[in-house]
Amino acid sequence: MKKTLRLIALALVLVMSVAMLASCGAPNKDPDDAIAALEDNGYKAAKDNVIVPIALRALGVDGVKTVISGSAVIDEKFQTVTVIYFESKDDANDAWEKVQKYADDEKDEKAEDWVCKKSGAMIYYGTSAAIKAAQ
Repeated sequence: MKKTLRLIALALVLVMSVAMLASCGAPNKDPDDAIAALEDNGYKAAKDNVIVPIALRALGVDGVKTVISGSAVIDEKFQTVTVIYFESKDDANDAWEKVQKYADDEKDEKAEDWVCKKSGAMIYYGTSAAIKAAQ
């Protein structure tokens, strides 16, 4: 009985650890929640479902549903984040190289902690502080 309880407790700890790791780092999966989180953290934030997705489609990036962006000056440093939400994970995978190249071109020379990552059906890039603010 004790061994069974220990195994169940260990399994529960492992499951919770995996859930925490999976949720860390990426902006919120819902664009409206990400906008709210940015605004709560003092960022100016915007959401676009029309113009930027159409512009990205013209550049060969298909399947874009919504794009949000946020920026702020925190501790005298400019912080910025852009999150591109795709219709599906496959669309995000197909667009990864193009968006990654664009994000690298957008990188501010002063930004020491620039991040560009893919998570499920979204690709996000910006400073780590801004990305954390969008969680």
